[in-house]
Amino acid sequence: MDACEKAVAKEPENGFFKRSRGLAKALTGDKAGAISDFQVYVDSTDNDEWKAQPQKWIDDLRAGKNPFTEEVLKDLLEE
Repeated sequence: MDACEKAVAKEPENGFFKRSRGLAKALTGDKAGAISDFQVYVDSTDNDEWKAQPQKWIDDLRAGKNPFTEEVLKDLLEE
């Protein structure tokens, strides 16, 4: 989380950094913070493919679901 906070502080407009911090927030129980960061990422790109995954995470978190299955986390590590 510390690395994510530092990256966002250095480049607050960087959507990818916010996406990463959102993931850290979601995994540590800060659902509202995660949704907020994911939304910034979604709003920062016009690429529909890049928006799809974090938008699903937002929708799942709002519905009270945990979108971060072992498979999803494994895929993220391979990115």
